[in-house]
Amino acid sequence: MKFFKLFLVATALALFGIACGQNASDNRTASVNTRPAATAATPASSAPAATPDELAAAAADFARFCISCHKADGTGGPFELEDGTKLKVPSLREHGRKEHDKHLADQILNGGDGMPAFKNRLDEERINALVRFVRREFHGQTATGVGATPAAPSH
Repeated sequence: MKFFKLFLVATALALFGIACGQNASDNRTASVNTRPAATAATPASSAPAATPDELAAAAADFARFCISCHKADGTGGPFELEDGTKLKVPSLREHGRKEHDKHLADQILNGGDGMPAFKNRLDEERINALVRFVRREFHGQTATGVGATPAAPSH
């Protein structure tokens, strides 16, 4: 009887070990198969895909300089300056959609219509990144808008 119990325990352990080994193998196979495969059709000379945080610095600049007037969702609306002047800040969801990137960069650089100039706070690269950020976040564009590469105006 003791031999029989020992045989059952050994068999159970062996089956358990085999079952665990097969699950680990199946899991590795499943995880390998769920990864997207690299395609040979992608040319080696193509530009790398954009990283999710490609415009992270521009998002930080937007949060620091723009969000108080244009709001986080870009809708703008009424805004009161420290001196009591009331402005109607345009929605970035609509404003600038049909304008060239250069026009938006000029607006950020020089201000106007109640918007302050940022030429003393942001360099050309950061202004161009803000234009791309506005295009992506509020205009739904993945590339530069209206057929123009963003370019800050000459000083």
